[in-house]
Amino acid sequence: MKNSRATAIGSPIQLDYSAISFLIVDDQPFSRHIIRSMLAGFGSRELYESANGSEALELAHNAMPGIIITDLMMPDSNGMKLIAKLKAPESRVRQIPIIVLSGYLTRTGALSIINSGADEFLVKPVSPKALHEHIARVLLRKGKAGKSSGQGQPDHIGAGGKPGEQAAYI
Repeated sequence: MKNSRATAIGSPIQLDYSAISFLIVDDQPFSRHIIRSMLAGFGSRELYESANGSEALELAHNAMPGIIITDLMMPDSNGMKLIAKLKAPESRVRQIPIIVLSGYLTRTGALSIINSGADEFLVKPVSPKALHEHIARVLLRKGKAGKSSGQGQPDHIGAGGKPGEQAAYI
């Protein structure tokens, strides 16, 4: 059985990916495959995929993933429209962290992404180390992971934000 705790090459951060579910949203099958392969390589066991924003919105409500990773440029409902719908005040999935991946990103675009409610953004192509570190930052901000105490064993906070719960480790 594969170890579910993972660190990306060159990254000091360790996460238990088996405790995190992901929704990958991209209209390009190859891009979804690359991200899925990275996450599976890190030890993630619960991965959902969608080729467009409309389908992703429905899947997010049904699967309630821990993190959504989405492209910006997609037919049907692009990434910005998807983020707006996911983060709407009446949305029951508005607390799910969103990481945006885009091949086209300007400074203005990056500010728009963050102002729209996304938690992180990455420019494609993305390395395993960069993806891993952005996921770790999202979890730290959301209180779903703790820093190592320096005693060899990581402190941890569970998905509910309470010490001692099973969760992602850092």
